[in-house]
Amino acid sequence: MKIYNITEALSSYFNNYLRLQKNVSNNTIISYKYTFKSLIKYLITNNITTLKDFSFNDFTRENILDFLNDVESKTSISTRNQRLAAIKSFCQYLQYEPIEHLTQIQRILKIRMKKFSAKEIDFLTKEELTLYLNSIDIDNKKGVRDYTLISFMYETGSRINEVVNVKICDLQLDDNYNVLLHGKGNKLRRVPITNELRNMLLKYIKAFKLNSTSYLFQGQKNQKSSTKMITHIVNKYASKSKINKNIHPHVFRHTRAMHLLEAGLTLVDIRDILGHVSVKTTEIYLKINIELKRNAILNVYENNDRFEEPSWIKDENVLKDLLDL
Repeated sequence: MKIYNITEALSSYFNNYLRLQKNVSNNTIISYKYTFKSLIKYLITNNITTLKDFSFNDFTRENILDFLNDVESKTSISTRNQRLAAIKSFCQYLQYEPIEHLTQIQRILKIRMKKFSAKEIDFLTKEELTLYLNSIDIDNKKGVRDYTLISFMYETGSRINEVVNVKICDLQLDDNYNVLLHGKGNKLRRVPITNELRNMLLKYIKAFKLNSTSYLFQGQKNQKSSTKMITHIVNKYASKSKINKNIHPHVFRHTRAMHLLEAGLTLVDIRDILGHVSVKTTEIYLKINIELKRNAILNVYENNDRFEEPSWIKDENVLKDLLDL
């Protein structure tokens, strides 16, 4: 039986196990690769190994703990736990592979996640959301796109990575209006949308001459938009609206959840709309303000009627390639 070295093990883990057997999303693979890239850089920077000599002898509980402490000191406990989750996933894979360091791997698996207090969630009140939308000039083509984008992000409660991957064919605008979102772990969910957003999307699609195979929101050369581009758009109007809050793309997802909670929707319904695996994740919105349920209101989203149809109609090289080092 062939014994894997760590380079071969990493290559098999990323290219075979995660991608083909587990069918995890590209975002997960990118995140996990970043963890190992950071780990190897940490070991090299601290003169523990070199890229050429990196082996299972360097992949020890002690070195992992030191790396995690370094991550935590520079970022947060949450990020530290994310890095540990990636490392443990690799170790779990290794338990069933032909390697000589099983006891060493099992010691790493016993490293515990750290408890931490959840950070405060940023969200907008209805008045702030209206103020934000009103800061967008819809008398030009880019403004129409930006207004439609923000409205879509809010009403669907979608993650930024879900937004960039929506195509026209994912929209159901003829009956039972909804959108198909491609969520974490390649999980699909359909989210209902209002007649107002449906009409807005129809006008937008017509103005931009999009077809069924087009991405809904596009960047240069009619390619799909990037998360960087959407973040830039969100930041632009955060500054323009002068709302004194930390406004980022995920804020509109939080805002939607809070408004739905205020309107009296159950946590189970909100969980399904947001695509949470467990209702326990959704409970965080209830904990923000226990008074919200008592102040439930009838409407979630007061339509902003500013939108009108626009005027225009196994070696070092293997490891280096694998982790982009």
